[in-house]
Amino acid sequence: MNVWVQLVFLVFVIVFAIIGFIWDRRYRGEKDGNFKPTNEVFKDPATGKLTRVYEDPATGQRQYKDEL
Repeated sequence: MNVWVQLVFLVFVIVFAIIGFIWDRRYRGEKDGNFKPTNEVFKDPATGKLTRVYEDPATGQRQYKDEL
């Protein structure tokens, strides 16, 4: 029985992490704001794609978008 509880908990954590990533506005690209590209570019460990950081200087909010 203990193994089943651990398995259910693990599935719950994985689903929660995926939903959190999908709904994270930094990755969706919010339309509101004056986002400007920064010099920060990194290789996303999950996708392997180059990703640039965009920042709204007025609010400090950040977004992450794939480099083309």
